Amino acid sequence: MPFWKRFKKPTALRLKEHAQRVEETAEELAKQLRAWIRNEAVQAEGVSEKEHAADMVKREIRLALAKSDTAPLPRDRVLELLWHQDEIADLCQDSALLMALRRPNLGLELEDAFRALGELLTKAVHTYVLAISSFEDAFLSGSLSAKAPDIAANIDLVNRLEHESDLVEREIVANVYRREDLPPFDRYHIVQVVLALGDTVDQVENAAGDLSLLMAAASR
Repeated sequence: MPFWKRFKKPTALRLKEHAQRVEETAEELAKQLRAWIRNEAVQAEGVSEKEHAADMVKREIRLALAKSDTAPLPRDRVLELLWHQDEIADLCQDSALLMALRRPNLGLELEDAFRALGELLTKAVHTYVLAISSFEDAFLSGSLSAKAPDIAANIDLVNRLEHESDLVEREIVANVYRREDLPPFDRYHIVQVVLALGDTVDQVENAAGDLSLLMAAASR
């Protein structure tokens, strides 16, 4: 018998809810990234507001876990996954704040590369949200075994998207250092932005890895 069947099953884990707030933060970041690419003003406060909404849900989940005497899933696994989801939103906020500070002369090649990186970021987050949502719904309905292949497929897709984003990230950095026309500080700033965006996708992959471990624990 899976260990979680010994406990009264909750009506919601709220991991899905938090992930959805995180996705809203990533979507707002993508909107501001597109503005940055067009050399328009970046409204970083919009991303911060979305991040704050996600943070409120995170705090409520942590408080509920702290107050609970029993847990339907390993508490440490849930908290680790929640932390990585939170890091996605935090890094979205950091990326937007960086972009709002400065917009160097990117040129068409870098504009296209940043556009591709933004699309990969939002696709990775969306794919992860599909996975965690399917997991929570299946866990609560007792259909986890049936849904496990679909969840695993989305986790694999997150990993592939993270690899693709790594390649784009390296391409941008290499391009920046080939650009002799860029002043040193502009070069530094562009690299900081791309690293922040890349780190955001890395945290999506980390959350997906946590989900894999949570699935394994739920199947015991």
